[in-house]
Amino acid sequence: VPCPATERLSRGEWIPIIVPKRKLMSDPMLREKKFLKSVLKILEERSHDRNSIVHQLAVRGLGNLVYGAPEKVKKHKKFLMVILIRALNDTFSSEVIGESMKALANVLKELKGKDIGSSFRDLTQQIRTYFDNEEDDLRLMAFVLFGILARFTKRKWKAYFADQVRKSWVTLLLHLQDPNPKVSTVRPTVTYLLSKRNLPPNARGALLFLPAVKA
Repeated sequence: VPCPATERLSRGEWIPIIVPKRKLMSDPMLREKKFLKSVLKILEERSHDRNSIVHQLAVRGLGNLVYGAPEKVKKHKKFLMVILIRALNDTFSSEVIGESMKALANVLKELKGKDIGSSFRDLTQQIRTYFDNEEDDLRLMAFVLFGILARFTKRKWKAYFADQVRKSWVTLLLHLQDPNPKVSTVRPTVTYLLSKRNLPPNARGALLFLPAVKA
């Protein structure tokens, strides 16, 4: 826990202190309740920092929790989801948004549908807003995350998620012809989202006329 002296450090001086490298977040000590609580408190505080780099590193640290204490992710799911979803709304740094998407991808893989709760609705809606983002990496991660969310739709959120897919089907179709070569890595995800059960009737035939995308 920061002492009074470290509390007076400038934002720039805080950066090397909170750099949440995977090696640090994989330390066995992280499984100790007292130590983990202190680390999470520091990262939560830094996630509110006005310095985008500090904010980004704090978000990365929270995402890297899955490497050090994956069994603790479910216990702190609400805490993690609130901070990471809030970071998606950062209006000053696309790096913070991208880091949040990567962290969410890590965290969601450790959870089940019932663990996400009402966060599913907020997250799905926010992710959709990045489908046509000008930045390739954000657009790519948005589709990756949307694909991860799809596996939580077996029961409660099935109808809601299908509706979100229908609202985005034009963007999804266009993404299959995305000029970014990285698109090939998420083509299976997009193809699944555009399956017959998700597409509106008048859009199903559109898939037949799309040119093949080279891997």
